Amino acid sequence: MARKHGPFATFSPWIFGSICLIISFWVTSILIGFLWFPAMESGKKRPGFLQLICGGLGWVDNSGYAQQPAPPPVVASEVAWTDTTWKKIRSGDLQRGAAIAGSCAMCHGQQGISSADYIPNLAGLPPEIIYKQLIDYGTGKRHWAMMNAVATGLSDQNMADVAAYYASCPRNNPRGSETTTVTNSDVSRLIMDGDPMRNVVSCAACHGPEGVKTGAPPLPGQPVQYLVNQLVAFSQGTRSNDINRQMRLIVTRLTPEEIKRLAEYLGSKESKTGDR
Repeated sequence: MARKHGPFATFSPWIFGSICLIISFWVTSILIGFLWFPAMESGKKRPGFLQLICGGLGWVDNSGYAQQPAPPPVVASEVAWTDTTWKKIRSGDLQRGAAIAGSCAMCHGQQGISSADYIPNLAGLPPEIIYKQLIDYGTGKRHWAMMNAVATGLSDQNMADVAAYYASCPRNNPRGSETTTVTNSDVSRLIMDGDPMRNVVSCAACHGPEGVKTGAPPLPGQPVQYLVNQLVAFSQGTRSNDINRQMRLIVTRLTPEEIKRLAEYLGSKESKTGDR
């Protein structure tokens, strides 16, 4: 008689027992994991481990494990460049601004030209630049104790008036005629081209080829120490009122020597905003 062939041709109790054992194990695991264990855990505040797995697969309700709300975004400035803001800036009155600016002369000079190397020149600056900085000082987005105290005492209209007055002042840069040891070739790469290998955007992208561009603060003719202080403040994060973080992102990639050379070069340049 020929012998039958096939997996079940010869009955083996060991094979049959192993198959039954495996099936029993899986049935028991399913009953415990998907019925008994979730039922026991449902009355607890803390979800069970298997519940989390099943919830991730969409097999049970996991709405109770919704993601926690994200922290509110950090707002760099309260100024929004809307039509209302521009209308307020254009409403600035020179006469009222001159009267208010009388109390600023001790630091910023009679016509906005500072005699101190760490205080910025305001003469000839675009009014929107001055207005924004005053708003930032008043709302605490920019920090300098004296300016914070002054700005909090000014209304929006006062700020627009002061901005209009200083914007009308001639910007005769006393430092523009000074001879500097920093040549154009030393800093032209950073000003015009930046440094793509370090992801440093050029200064000209925002401030213009000569540090002058509509909508951005003019850089030529500002006191050297003031420029250094602001660049260092941006790099350290102690000044953070740049709306899109562009200054903080760029300056952190500059070396202290590059910051110094940029400040010296721009501080020695003749401002071109006096012909406004």
